[in-house]
Amino acid sequence: MELSDYLPIVVFLAAGLVVGLGILALSKVGRTKQNQVKGLPYESGILATTPVRQRFSIDFYLTAMLFIVFDIELAFIYPVAMVLRDAGATALISLLSFMFTVVVALVWVWRKGALEWR
Repeated sequence: MELSDYLPIVVFLAAGLVVGLGILALSKVGRTKQNQVKGLPYESGILATTPVRQRFSIDFYLTAMLFIVFDIELAFIYPVAMVLRDAGATALISLLSFMFTVVVALVWVWRKGALEWR
């Protein structure tokens, strides 16, 4: 491989760095201090009786993350299932091992009580 083969990778990384730093720089522009007027509701017109900035239980975030993880795992299963007949036994073994891993993870999470909403 020649050095010129790595040029697209370097350009891509440089562009990502420029975009990332640009977004960070733009997030600092126009930032103002919070005040009483900015904390008022503007959608419903109903004044808040409880603190607007509430803390959610960790169970909420844990349930959301578990949903995303298991949803993504199903997204990985679908393409393998579509080519299962053409790929043969290798795809079947890999799909079954992946499914076994997913089921073991689900049982582990279930036994830890992470799926129970308290």
